[in-house]
Order: sequence, then structure tokens, then C-alpha cells
Amino acid sequence: MPLTFAQIQQFKIDGYLVLPGLLKSDELNDLRALTQGHLASRVEPFELEAQVRYPGAPTSSNAAGGDTIRRLLMAFQRDVAFAQQASRREIVNGIKQILDTNTVRLNPNHHNCIMTKQPDYSSETLWHRDTRYWNFSDKYLINAWFALGNEQIENGAMKILPGSHRWEVQEQALDDAQFLKLDHPDNQYRLATQRLVSLAQGDVLLFSAHCFHAAGKNTTVEPKFSMVFTYHGDSTTPISDTHSASRPEITV
Repeated sequence: MPLTFAQIQQFKIDGYLVLPGLLKSDELNDLRALTQGHLASRVEPFELEAQVRYPGAPTSSNAAGGDTIRRLLMAFQRDVAFAQQASRREIVNGIKQILDTNTVRLNPNHHNCIMTKQPDYSSETLWHRDTRYWNFSDKYLINAWFALGNEQIENGAMKILPGSHRWEVQEQALDDAQFLKLDHPDNQYRLATQRLVSLAQGDVLLFSAHCFHAAGKNTTVEPKFSMVFTYHGDSTTPISDTHSASRPEITV
């Protein structure tokens, strides 16, 4: 079913939209088994928790938990099952409606991964925009976040600052890594607006890559798995000779 006018308006106002129950139980079982197999076999490429150096991550690859995988990279190219989900008509058509575009392209250089949060060695993600280090002609990019299991505050579900894709934020309100400074006066009212985006397994969250978001650690005994891909429309292009343009984009 196409998105309703109300859904499109909600995305434009808040910067995000949840599509409930898009993935069914058999798809979820297959995707989780595939993810667990790639983690167990340590199928490259991947990124370690120790490499991101977020709060709570192991301090190095030699520390306790230092070999914990945070992201299985290149998901679209990794297995046809992941690529099929990234190309789902419900996702592509929804993005076409939101961006009012005839063509949707997946950028393989950003996200394009399976995010994992392991019980013992997951880290906290501070408030940031994904676009902080990306290089595109504009900021009209949309992420699709596929919940392969339930996502709640206890296992590190995402938090979003609604409407923040439309904010102008001064450089002094950001730290050197472009995270919001928690103690900066300009950010106090902003952080007070935060919403927890709880997801049931099979839900897909569409959110603006220019929206501030964060996530906590996984404090449960079960790992959390999520797929995430980044898309844009006709009017947006990656800037040449940057990481955003390092691999050819995929029309979906």
C-alpha cells in the first residue's frame, strides 16, 4: 500500500516514520540465521566495537571483548537475501513518495550493513547526524532501519530528536566529532524533546539521515540485530572524489 498523506506529512515534520510489521516471521528467521552465521564465521568485511571507540566499547582489539563485531559491512553485496530486503517495493515506493522522486538510489558507501549489539560489549552512540561526514549535493537522504528483533530501551533502541532534520545547529554546540554537546545551553531544550523509537521485530524505521539520533547499550542477555541502508532521489548526488562516491550507486 502507498503511504498516506498523513504518513508523508509526519515524516516531513518529525523526520521519521515507522512502517509496522513489514518483515514476516519466516523472513526474520532466515535473516537472523544468516546474520548469526556470518558473525560466527567472521565473514569479512566487518567493523569491531573497539574500532568505533564509542562510550563503553572495548579500548582496543586486544582488550576483553575487543574482537566483538559491531557491523557486518557491505550488506547489499554480502548476500542476496539482504539485497532483496534493501530493494523491497514498500521501501522504495515509500521513499519515492517522501522525496517526490522518480528514481531511488542506494548508496553502498554509507551504512549498507547489519548493525549488531552484543550483550556484554556493546557501546553507546551519542547524539549525531549521519550526514556529518558524508559528502552529497544536499541533505535529502533517507535511512531504512530494519528491526530483525524487538528493539526497546533495554537493548539499545534508537532515540530521535523529532524535527531535527530541519534545525540549524551552531558549530559551538557540537564537539570535535560532531556530536551534540550535552552541556551546551543551546542543546538543553533540544535534548528535552527526545523520543524513544521502540520497534517490534519486522518493523522498518524510515528516518532522515540529517536527523539527530542516539542509542544506548544492550543491557539484555540477547544480541540485537538491525539492517540499515541509505537512499536518495534524483536531485541528490554524491560529490566526486569523496568516500560518498567511492563505489557506484545502485538503482533500486
